[in-house]
Amino acid sequence: MRAMILPVAALLLAGAASLAHPAAAEGLETGGISITRGGGNLNTAAAKGSFAGQAATTIGGTARNGGRVATLGGDNRNFATGRGSTAFQDTTTVGGAAFGPGALANTYGGQNTNNARGAHSLADQSVTTLGGTAFGRGAQSQVSGGYNANLAAGRYSQADQQILTMGGSAIGRGAQDRVYGGNNRNAALARGAQASQQVVTVGGQ
Repeated sequence: MRAMILPVAALLLAGAASLAHPAAAEGLETGGISITRGGGNLNTAAAKGSFAGQAATTIGGTARNGGRVATLGGDNRNFATGRGSTAFQDTTTVGGAAFGPGALANTYGGQNTNNARGAHSLADQSVTTLGGTAFGRGAQSQVSGGYNANLAAGRYSQADQQILTMGGSAIGRGAQDRVYGGNNRNAALARGAQASQQVVTVGGQ
């Protein structure tokens, strides 16, 4: 089971959110509206000596003039599905910034999943969602930590899931900040089963 390093990673990502990343879907500045969609993802391997591995990073853009920013962390998934399985999935979503009266920054951490499903399984999943910034009178920042899941389902199973959701910032008169920590779940379901789940949700500032 990998060490719990998400809080440290989150701080590093927050400082680096504006830098280009080769695996990132990066939002464009478009005046009042910026929408960044992290792709449909998926990644399989589908058995015999299987292995899968996937990393998806989505970084939101910037909107001004009473801006609206939406950052959607992709549909993710990842499998391996049996026999010599393994899987691994890392999903990171970093919200953008909106400025002006009524500014709105919404960050959704992707729909995740991850699998492995039996035989010599392992699965492992890491989901990090960092909220964006909304600045202005009546500003709102909303962060949802993804739908998560993770399994492994039997034989020499193991599963392990780590979820970190950090709220963004809503600054201004009447500003509101909402943080939802994801739907999580995690399993393993028998024979060499083991599961382990760590979920950290940190409110906005």
